[in-house]
Amino acid sequence: MKSIQYVGEHLWIHYTGHFLVCLAFFSALFAVTAFILNRNQFSESWKKVLRWLFLIHIICIFSIIGLIFFMMGQHYYAYNYVWAHVSDELPNRYILSAFWEGQEGSFLLWMFWNCILGLFFFNFKSRFDHSILSIILAVNVILTSMLLGIYIGESRIGSSPFALLRHIMDIPLFNNAEYTQLIKGNGLNPLLQNYWMIIHPPTLFLGFASTIIPFAYALSGIMQKDFSNWLKPVLPWALFSGFILGTGILMGGAWAYEALSFGGYWAWDPVENMSLVPWIVLVAGIHTNLVAKSTGFSVGATMSLYFLSFILVVYSSFLTRSGILGDSSAHAFTQMGLEWQLVIFCVIVSIIPLAYFISRYKLIPQKENEEQFHSREFWMFIGSLVLLFSALLISFTTSIPVYNKILDQFGKLLNISMESWHRSPPLEPIKHHNQYQLWIGVLVAVLSSVSIYLRYLGDRSLKLGKSFLIRISLCLVIACILSWISLYSFDKLHWSHLILLGAAWFAICSSALYLIHSIRFNPMQSALVCSHGGFGILLLGILFTGINKRIISTNEFAQRDLLENWSEDDISKHLTLIKNEKMFMNGYWVNYSSDTFINKSRIYELDFWKEDSLNNKIEQFKLHPEVQYDNKLTKVAAANPSTKHYLNRDVFSLIAQIPQTQTDVEAAKQAEDSLKYELYFCKLKDTIYTKNHFIILDSILNDFSAKDFEFKSGDQKLQFQLKIKNLEDKESKIASPGILFRQNLVYKFPFQLDAYRVRIQIPDTVYDLVNPRWEDIKFEKLSLKKGQQATIGDGKYLKLNTISRDIDPEIYVPKEDEIAVAAEIEFHDGMKQVLLKPIYLIKGNQIVSMPVSAIHPGITLRFSKINPQTEEMGFEYSIHPNLNTMKLPLMIAENAARNDFIVIQVIEFPWINLVWFGSILMLSGMLLASYTKRKNKRDAL
Repeated sequence: MKSIQYVGEHLWIHYTGHFLVCLAFFSALFAVTAFILNRNQFSESWKKVLRWLFLIHIICIFSIIGLIFFMMGQHYYAYNYVWAHVSDELPNRYILSAFWEGQEGSFLLWMFWNCILGLFFFNFKSRFDHSILSIILAVNVILTSMLLGIYIGESRIGSSPFALLRHIMDIPLFNNAEYTQLIKGNGLNPLLQNYWMIIHPPTLFLGFASTIIPFAYALSGIMQKDFSNWLKPVLPWALFSGFILGTGILMGGAWAYEALSFGGYWAWDPVENMSLVPWIVLVAGIHTNLVAKSTGFSVGATMSLYFLSFILVVYSSFLTRSGILGDSSAHAFTQMGLEWQLVIFCVIVSIIPLAYFISRYKLIPQKENEEQFHSREFWMFIGSLVLLFSALLISFTTSIPVYNKILDQFGKLLNISMESWHRSPPLEPIKHHNQYQLWIGVLVAVLSSVSIYLRYLGDRSLKLGKSFLIRISLCLVIACILSWISLYSFDKLHWSHLILLGAAWFAICSSALYLIHSIRFNPMQSALVCSHGGFGILLLGILFTGINKRIISTNEFAQRDLLENWSEDDISKHLTLIKNEKMFMNGYWVNYSSDTFINKSRIYELDFWKEDSLNNKIEQFKLHPEVQYDNKLTKVAAANPSTKHYLNRDVFSLIAQIPQTQTDVEAAKQAEDSLKYELYFCKLKDTIYTKNHFIILDSILNDFSAKDFEFKSGDQKLQFQLKIKNLEDKESKIASPGILFRQNLVYKFPFQLDAYRVRIQIPDTVYDLVNPRWEDIKFEKLSLKKGQQATIGDGKYLKLNTISRDIDPEIYVPKEDEIAVAAEIEFHDGMKQVLLKPIYLIKGNQIVSMPVSAIHPGITLRFSKINPQTEEMGFEYSIHPNLNTMKLPLMIAENAARNDFIVIQVIEFPWINLVWFGSILMLSGMLLASYTKRKNKRDAL
């Protein structure tokens, strides 16, 4: 069988990309192998080899990324990765989002940051640098294997971003050598077409990648049996990792709040949870690191926590990418056959540090005496255990699908069903997690507030002990007063929330007092105050926002007849708005004034205002929530909220429901099919009586405009202006259905009067009524010169404006052996005029006259002759019957569903800025501490 020579595949990318992936894999593998074989005596020559192999690896990774961006920018849809994530309509700014939308791109983003981080250890200034670089390369060996896309037997290793679409699919399309001209990209998920998705993933992945540094330091220390010298250099890196990973998580919360529809910034989604858990463990490790560096206690705990933080990052990747969370998370990737590679990844990063830790546990230095009860290190260690407990609680619930999967695998081995042993995830995950994490927040706030006034090793005199009690007592008194004042901000407060409120104020007061009592400015003390005080402010924001969150889109009395088949709970949370009819809700008036379709989004304009006792508007603002359609415009893909920001609150709005005909193509078709049209005929100024209305044909127009529709030269347009009255209503309304004829195509422009539930359209049979059949047409002849006009009846005339060989390509494109001339003629019937452009075509020895017609005023015209001597042009014309005297058809349905409404949800979040400010302050403390530690290290050198 003859092989097909495909056109436009750009195969050099396929082969170059695959070569670069293999080279990146083997260069990293050889570097790691060299380190393992020579780790005890790693000479300068081997260090040089390691550097060169790392440079080759990093060049390959950067080149792979560059090649994928090139493919995406050029829209090479022959490649599966480009076809799956890019489309012609995708704005260039979202190419970045498209790159890391897929698993291959996110793996490359992870490797990119690993390479950047590896450069900081490239010069081997420290005894740990070569082992850290080797550990980073070892991780990249596993990550690169995810991109190999090769088969060993029937098992596939990795998924190549350079795989051709025809290697993935087996469809008849690929029998066409030029199939690349026939395919279009699927495009980026509409939810990811948001500016947060440009900056959030790279930040989060830098945070994930950075956890390898504390992991590598701890592993290097235990491998080299050096349990103390790594504690100081690792701390700035751990603080940086805590800052950047926390920032990535915070950005995710901001994206969820601004772009997603659940109405909040944190929903305890499994993927969200497993990005938070490594950060919590890392923060616990930072605190034990401080203890170990200052006192020698908790060295083993620090190692364990740094190991665990990276292990949890890898485990998080497994949960997200394996498809195991597909039913329980909105953020998880779909399954793509890499599950066992991800499992092996988890096993490797868990077994190696565990084996070293167990085998050398006895070598880890242990203090003879236990920590003193009144020492800082004791309470910091307790705090770290609390954080670890928090992480384990979250992980346990999030991992329920994993337990069930493991049970099923055992069931297959034993040939029994294990469904009775399955655990079910909590039905209300937010409530489930909050009831446990609330007490974690209380303990962390109290422990962090008390421990900052203690000293390491319990070195305190009685005088200092008295000072400690005075300061703690002062903080408690102020916190109690502030908590009592804050109670007036809550309608009701559960006793557990009251304890959390007191703990939050205690943390804030403790940090503020600590800063005030610092005699001189100390960056490390400022970092401590920022982080601990920021955590207290964050807890305040969570309380004020979570408990005082108020749904203001409620007017139950007005909504009961508008929201059909809705539960009482839903009715109490949503508001139906009729276009241009204002509605009152919880202190606000709101009006749905307009909606506009732009690109793939329908954007709604909502006007909000408050009124005083004299009905004067005292507060006004506009919100623009939107619904976003999928890339093929077939159905609604997402609802994007719009928020009005104030200093002390946010007003959050969301479209909860739109008319059925606007949700998807199938629903629109079903709604159209359900309409019961009846056919009526009427003359101009006649009245039609239907079951519920009477309708007057007021005027007939030959031109009209339509929103979001492009008209072309030669279009024949017809529009009826109708006056409609309900039999029970004195006021009449206007309806303007239209129809357009373009060559062999018909475009209908129905008019729907939502207030009367009436839909009117002009049937396409009107064309046959107003345009006589060719065999029935009797032409009359006429000669005109340029600029001349001729009367052809009572008040009717034709005028020849110009003759041109410049033919509108929308009408006709002459071939090379053809000569075409177009005339521009005005036709007036005494009331209306129309412009006609008949064409005179010479094809060799043949003359072809291409007629044109107009509906209203009605005429058919042919350009039949050119006399070069007299410069006269010959035409043939036929006048159609006058539409104003004809009975014209109308299709009327009186069971149309309303299209002029939306259902909204509006939520007021009081003091939500405390959440953002507290989080930023807490993370800023980590960044400041990281900078200070690094600066102190440089100064020491």
